[in-house]
Amino acid sequence: MKRIVALLGIAVVSACGGSDSAAPVSTTAAPVSTTAAPVSTTAAPTTTLAPAPSFSPLTGFAQFSDADDASFRFAVEDEFRKAVAKAGVSVAVFDGERLWTYTEGTASSTEPLTSTTPMVIRSTSKTFLGALMTEQIENGLYGLDDTIEELLFDHPDYELIDVANVNTDATVEQLLTMTSGIADWSAPEDLMSRIEIMLDPAWRPARNLSKIKKSFVPPGSYSYSYANSIILGLIAEKYGGKPLNSLYQERFFGPLGLSGGLLPDVAWNPDTAIAYDYLDNYNAGTGFGAVDDGSMAAFRGLDPRVSWAGAGIVSTAENVAVWGYELFSPSGSAISDQAQSRLLESVTVETDTSISGLGVHTYGYYIGAADVSLSDGTRISTFTHPGGGGGRTSWLYYAPSLDVSISLLANSMVLHDFGACRYQGWDYVSVGECMAGGIFSSLLGLPVFAG
Repeated sequence: MKRIVALLGIAVVSACGGSDSAAPVSTTAAPVSTTAAPVSTTAAPTTTLAPAPSFSPLTGFAQFSDADDASFRFAVEDEFRKAVAKAGVSVAVFDGERLWTYTEGTASSTEPLTSTTPMVIRSTSKTFLGALMTEQIENGLYGLDDTIEELLFDHPDYELIDVANVNTDATVEQLLTMTSGIADWSAPEDLMSRIEIMLDPAWRPARNLSKIKKSFVPPGSYSYSYANSIILGLIAEKYGGKPLNSLYQERFFGPLGLSGGLLPDVAWNPDTAIAYDYLDNYNAGTGFGAVDDGSMAAFRGLDPRVSWAGAGIVSTAENVAVWGYELFSPSGSAISDQAQSRLLESVTVETDTSISGLGVHTYGYYIGAADVSLSDGTRISTFTHPGGGGGRTSWLYYAPSLDVSISLLANSMVLHDFGACRYQGWDYVSVGECMAGGIFSSLLGLPVFAG
């Protein structure tokens, strides 16, 4: 039992979600008209998985200077080498023209981590879902004020959605800002529900909603919940007319020349970096070691069922760094200018300790705002989204003042551990923030951290 709890990522950082599976996802309707009216859905679920994405180095970009390369390396290496519980880390920096990529450590007991090693990006995946839905809204497929009932009443799985603890009057905007008031199945007492989700032979996303044990509360305040991602994914699929991974491939990965995939829709790539954590938390031994290898390998690929659309994308740091730039930069092309403005202007909701403890003080449509510590004691404003759980962590930062995107991925919890740069006076600065802050400091002409 204990090993399954930790495998789900609940014991580590539930606020960032966690999922890494090749489990199939149900599909829904045929393409729909560009109106906000509910659309009939009759398509049968499919069990066909798309092939696992493949990765090769991104080419065609200029390089940062040798001085930048040295400073960036120091910012990453200094923090990583001082960390205790670690496996590998992959970092990329992109400014629209220049791309810098660096890796250190191991992907498994036999393979080093490389820039093309697939890694689960955890809740940084939410930036894709938020972007897709913001553009669907901008295109008139539905509205922010539309409710779950209005949008999904004729979904084939609506009887699984309209359950006692789901407020079907909650709106799309409330789901996107984590203010719906709908609980989930992440509490310690919900262990058996999570086990059932993982092992369910007839699993499909909407079935998770029946595992909610707590009544919903009136919408309004930020509260992280897996249920939001489940319901938003169903809405995006229904009004997009295709499985979520297909929508991502056609709208984002393909046009931007990037590689990645949503694990509930794609097969598991055997080269994906193995997760590492303290084995005591999993009842799988003692000390620090591989979480989803050896005796734990039987559970590999089942975890994403827990939060589905919220945390299942697999990619690489350089792909995610380019994605962050294309999503947030005025020069980016991931979404239309109108959708981008709507997305960025949505970041107005004050968060709670579940995510503010990682520095994300304000939240919007599946993106957040954080102030990253710099080496001179000041801070730089960023758009961001962290991810973590089950022995994997991630960060995506975009600094508007520098027009630079940074992606950090690790196959351990190291990016959320205490960083050496916390001497700056803040109560808690994570390893990931220290690395990003060092890189931002270098770009500003400041000394890099030396904790």
